[in-house]
Amino acid sequence: MKKETMELLKSRFEYTLGFIVLIWVLLVNLGILTRYVFKVAIPWNEELTVLLFNWVIFFGAALASLNEGHISISLLRDSLKGRAKTAVAIGQNLLFMVFILIVCVQSWKIVMLQARTEQFTAILNIPVYVTTLAMSVGSFLWLSILCINTYKLFKTLINKEEATL
Repeated sequence: MKKETMELLKSRFEYTLGFIVLIWVLLVNLGILTRYVFKVAIPWNEELTVLLFNWVIFFGAALASLNEGHISISLLRDSLKGRAKTAVAIGQNLLFMVFILIVCVQSWKIVMLQARTEQFTAILNIPVYVTTLAMSVGSFLWLSILCINTYKLFKTLINKEEATL
């Protein structure tokens, strides 16, 4: 994938996540204002905030993977040089991909179960699976990004170049 295309996708991804976070922060502040200043609670506020929170968490995890910003135990990798360091990074990514794939598949099963049972939220009356769908979509994006990063590492390993880790 071209570098310009990846930068465009990254930019769109960041703007989308930023917009969701902005709406989320505004909703939380609206809830605080109405509850403690006007002494009136908005019933749908908390439900929508939790829904957006789930989307922020899983989109944010995918974005962190895009920026290679996840916490990792790098003691072994940092002690190595050259191709060995790249090989260990590939191994770490592959293990991470297995974990994310399990999350993706299992969350999709939950989404399908919630869709079949036609569960709806108490106040907004939207399908419950919209909340769980955040986990499926976010983990799929996360897995896709990890695949791209691992492919790049494989290319550097095959070309006998040193990866920038």
